Amino acid sequence: MYSPQIRWCWLGLPLVLFAFAGSTSAQDLSPSTTEAVLETIFSPRRAPRARTMGLVQRSFLDLLEVARPELEIALVIDGTESMGTAIVGIRRALRQMIDDLQRYKADVSFQIVVFRDEGARSGVSSFPLHTPQIQNDAGAQLRAFTDDREVLRTGIDQIQIESGAPYFPELVDLGIHQALTELNWSRSPNASRWVIVFGDAPPFDEGFSEEASKARRRVSTQQLISTAKRLDIKINSVLCNSRQKDLVSYREILPKTQRFMNRLATDTGGLMLDLSYADIRSAVEEAARIQQVRYRKVGKLTRESIDAARAQASEQQAFVAEQRRIRVAVLPHMPLQELQAAGAFDPTRPEVQVAAELRHRFRAIPGAELQSPLAVERQVIRFRSQGIRGADLLPSLATALRVDYVIWGTVSKSAERLQIQSAIYHQAMGRDLARHIVRSSDQLPVVDLTSRLMNRLIEKVRESGVDLRLIEALEFVRDGSTAERRMLQPVTTAASARSHLLMGFEFLEKAVAYPVGSEDGTRLLQRAREELQTAQQEDQQNPLVALLLANVAFNEGQALIREGMQDAAQVHWERSSRWLKSAFARRDQARFSYLRLEIEADYALLIKKDFVNATKIYQRLARAAPENPLHITRRAHWMLAGIYSGDWGVADAPDGLTLLDGDQARYHLTQILAHFEDSSEADFIRRNLRWDDRKGENRFEHFPRIHDAVAERIR
Repeated sequence: MYSPQIRWCWLGLPLVLFAFAGSTSAQDLSPSTTEAVLETIFSPRRAPRARTMGLVQRSFLDLLEVARPELEIALVIDGTESMGTAIVGIRRALRQMIDDLQRYKADVSFQIVVFRDEGARSGVSSFPLHTPQIQNDAGAQLRAFTDDREVLRTGIDQIQIESGAPYFPELVDLGIHQALTELNWSRSPNASRWVIVFGDAPPFDEGFSEEASKARRRVSTQQLISTAKRLDIKINSVLCNSRQKDLVSYREILPKTQRFMNRLATDTGGLMLDLSYADIRSAVEEAARIQQVRYRKVGKLTRESIDAARAQASEQQAFVAEQRRIRVAVLPHMPLQELQAAGAFDPTRPEVQVAAELRHRFRAIPGAELQSPLAVERQVIRFRSQGIRGADLLPSLATALRVDYVIWGTVSKSAERLQIQSAIYHQAMGRDLARHIVRSSDQLPVVDLTSRLMNRLIEKVRESGVDLRLIEALEFVRDGSTAERRMLQPVTTAASARSHLLMGFEFLEKAVAYPVGSEDGTRLLQRAREELQTAQQEDQQNPLVALLLANVAFNEGQALIREGMQDAAQVHWERSSRWLKSAFARRDQARFSYLRLEIEADYALLIKKDFVNATKIYQRLARAAPENPLHITRRAHWMLAGIYSGDWGVADAPDGLTLLDGDQARYHLTQILAHFEDSSEADFIRRNLRWDDRKGENRFEHFPRIHDAVAERIR
């Protein structure tokens, strides 16, 4: 029997890819683009997923994570008219940027230099922050850095955009030089020093000087680089786009701007982000659409702690231990030559529905781990393109999917009678362990057909005595055991609901493997909803159907909120709430304990906001016991990690304050990394905590509370 891995938003996270184009776009840089840069480049959760940021092969997070404990940043900003929208973006994003930086570094301070044109009424440059001036050993007055947010906000609000000389090149060289030489940079060996330049134009050519306009090059590129290297300062560049009216000049001179900024970044160990590329700009804006969230510090997860968790599970012979795992892939039950044809994995096909039903039954075996149908389908498609087919397909699939067993057979239907032939293929032995055929009849209705099939396959495996590992796992599927009841119970007792429920299963399980809001994922969710609603009409007392419908509605809401459609998302979340309440009302109809407990835990968490009771139930489900399938154990660890981090509104509830515990959150995150390292949850943890495989630890110690906003809307 299958209990849904409800995707309370942690699966199918957005994947942002960078595709580089050779030309620039004619669009203006909207205020959101520069804002998006500063709001995302220092956030593990919201930074663009690709590591290629412009013309270099590192990310700002990489640079930040190797920085020393103290960090000084000078923002050098183009204050000419063409950069007006960028100033708006910097102003809006400042608070978020500081928050992101301070999660990495406790000591972060700033200065700002604004450069303009020769003819600007306010002068060629200014320092908008009101900070003390400090005299250095040579008697020069240097401007201090500050971490005072009010000083920063006030200073940026006072930046005036001005026009000046009649040329597109600007005094960016002067602005950078003043940042290098007129600020009180720390000499501490514990301090890292950065300049971040925002501009859309290069300096004048070296040697250029015009008496009439007073336009001239102030400082050579090499001098800027030499000064920065001497002071151990990294120069980072953000090449912005220009306003519409300046695009002709912007494009003509763009190669010079790119060369100038790239050389500064490359030669000083900094980074360049080139927003002149439409694809990069779009990717940054896409990343910024990921909601801002609060965080909980969970500290360091280490390879040592992960290994210790594995060793403890092995010593205790727990079902999560590697030696107790049974990894299985179930194929659509059709001839192998048909398996690689178009539409072979269509959930409307009986052959696919049988595979779905068998997959959910095999999950009942203690220690069983099932490959997702989409992972199987994608691998079959890869093999088709590689010419792997026929007798080679089964062993090749077992190896590629890293499973011990492949379940495969055929289905035929005649006069409303269904016949299933199925076999357990052993990867290591390269042959069948057991094979059996069942046919529906008046005495064996279709809803019980796979129960009979599973029962006979298990008996034949035991009788063969060949695979001791599988036999040991099946010892828990003995007469009257919890595992046996779970495995042999039909997914529904209503024959008219069976196909619709299995189609809904399959569509939903495929949907959650896609990024939130993707066209494919949205289409599959819609199909899942349609089929499950039909199943619900035919089997109204089944709590599993209601729980699956709650899952679908939740994820449809997630896709809409990602598009900024809050009102439409709210409609789906209200449906999710109603279906979860319906599942709770029918929970006693659940045919096994873990489904009832999962419903009760989700209801306590999302509807009742009874966080203490929800925690107790999830703790029961997190135990690696025969009554808890592995996917339920994994999900329980995930939910507990969120609760102890203060997610789901826990941190804002009086009775939730006692649950906030970074150590406990870290424990459950470690359990997921130790025992479910290939899961979507583990991938989320590694990405958001910036796991460093070389060092064997996370570089970011704050876990995102990604469900707070949603929890407020579900009641």
